Amino acid sequence: VESFTEIKASKTQMTVSQGQTVTLRANILEAADVKWILNGAELSNSEKYRYGVSGNDHTLTIKSISHHDQGILTCEAKTEHGVVKCQFDMTVSAMRSNALSFLVQPRSQNVNEGQNVTFTCEITGEPSPEIEWLKDNTVITITSNMKLSRSKNVYTLEIHNATIEDSGKYTVKAKNKFGQCSATASLNVLTLVEEPAKMIIVEKASDATSMQGSYAAKHVVSKMQETSFSSSSMAEVKFESMSASSMTAMTSERMIAMNSSSMMAMSSHSHVEGSSIKAISHGRKGIPPKIEAAPQDISIESGKVLTVACAFTGEPTPSIEWSHSGKALPSKEESGRLQIETSQDITTLVISGVKETDAGAYTLKLFNEFGFDTTTVNVRTRSM
Repeated sequence: VESFTEIKASKTQMTVSQGQTVTLRANILEAADVKWILNGAELSNSEKYRYGVSGNDHTLTIKSISHHDQGILTCEAKTEHGVVKCQFDMTVSAMRSNALSFLVQPRSQNVNEGQNVTFTCEITGEPSPEIEWLKDNTVITITSNMKLSRSKNVYTLEIHNATIEDSGKYTVKAKNKFGQCSATASLNVLTLVEEPAKMIIVEKASDATSMQGSYAAKHVVSKMQETSFSSSSMAEVKFESMSASSMTAMTSERMIAMNSSSMMAMSSHSHVEGSSIKAISHGRKGIPPKIEAAPQDISIESGKVLTVACAFTGEPTPSIEWSHSGKALPSKEESGRLQIETSQDITTLVISGVKETDAGAYTLKLFNEFGFDTTTVNVRTRSM
């Protein structure tokens, strides 16, 4: 009967995550009759437990490790010096969540017709997610003016020579086996609207006590440029001098504004000096709302105070709407936990004593007569 001396070559402690594939390596010189033993039970060479050897290195590869593989794993081999044992004290931890989340969300934009548009987002998570872009909740069909691209974790949608039809809400959806996430941005494509120039005729009537008769502007000399007028242009009309020997006081002045489709009469009181009058018509000017800065996704402990602040621009000052998971938020709850504070260029949502039910998507919408903009912030709550 052959006897061998037991030699413990090494003992290694290690922690691995559930679901991983792990390879253990034992270096034993001139080994024979190599066995791998888990908690006293020999493991058979199989698809689950794969034996390997390379020179003096003996390996065991465990596929999709589970809590059943936790404990003492021993590589046992006979040598001319005795039985050599290399031990691995292995702890298997629960599977770590590697759910997807946005590091950078696509931003809402206002552009002029014909400009190029780029929506960009950065998403973290493993394995790499499947990405889908939608316009107004419909999957985007790639056309000659639309391009999708990816560089590592950055995903991009490009629109060339944007048209009015490209306006809408663009959503990017990401999904892997751990979960999914999405973000939405709006695109507002602007076009210049031509307005006909307005012509103003001023008719004046004198007071009977100060003037012998009535005088009126009989002839209008109007010099208009042949170029089109935008909403910010001005039409200037000069009136021929009125032949009046004396005009000491005017009791009323009636102005009639005409364009191609309508005529409006209005009265005003004024004093006329000189022999010519200039009438100016101004088009309305404004700036569509734009969200300039907003937080990324937020993770907050229950009981804490949640603050979501967004900076914006727009002229006139846009109206503000906050909503939670599609439901509009009032300016204040009965409990007083929720407050919305808005200054000239910043709106802030504050929730005191955060609860689990406060988790979800919070959407800010800005709008005025020239356009709108939206952004969404995803809030996750966690136990203390």
